[in-house]
Amino acid sequence: MLRRISVLIITLLVMSNVSHAFEKVGTLRGRILDGFGKPVSFANITIVSNSSRSRVSSDPAGNFSASYSSGNVKLTFDKEGYVSQYIPLSFDEATDISLGDITLWKIPPKGGLFVVGDNAYREINNAEHYSESSSKERRFYIKGSPTVVKGREIGIIDFQTDNPLVIGKTLYRVDSKGSVGSIIFYPSRVYSLHRERDTYIKIADNVGLRRLNLPPGRYYYTIGEITIRSKNGFGFYFEISS
Repeated sequence: MLRRISVLIITLLVMSNVSHAFEKVGTLRGRILDGFGKPVSFANITIVSNSSRSRVSSDPAGNFSASYSSGNVKLTFDKEGYVSQYIPLSFDEATDISLGDITLWKIPPKGGLFVVGDNAYREINNAEHYSESSSKERRFYIKGSPTVVKGREIGIIDFQTDNPLVIGKTLYRVDSKGSVGSIIFYPSRVYSLHRERDTYIKIADNVGLRRLNLPPGRYYYTIGEITIRSKNGFGFYFEISS
């Protein structure tokens, strides 16, 4: 009886090894770039596939190639000084697949808002808003010097270091009088603020990309938003030039 059990165990082990040996393996290919479109060399790529873990690196041109098995695949891209990226995937079968370009954003030198230039970040100046009230309204003005930015379509990296994190920011247009508008009290309450829209894309818990397409003028990001309880506060001030 013991001999039969031993033979059965050996048979199962051999079958398992043969099955594993013939398991089809695919290849994931891609290129890692930074936020300025430049290759990121020697970035680490960790692949967790079918309960196995492997690691490869990008070449000097940012290209990488990694093997994987069918099923759930988890990819992590990281390099010191950059925001790590995590990508979960699922494949019914293992084949050769191109992932295209993967972006690793450089971590800014400190917290704040930074315009994404051609080759580097440019910090947006800190500013503050204050209010002047009458019996009919409370009007809000901006005090500070704006950072001048060229081009209507811009990207802004929002890097938060506060604890707890303050993610919310609201964008307002600043008029020729240096005001972002008012909250009217009489005869009824009306928010007459020059609010603008942006697109926020989360990169990590404390890093986001804000995309804007705005005409020339001055703009102000306030931390949070201006409400009936607001009197003064802080934010970031910039000017889009033609």
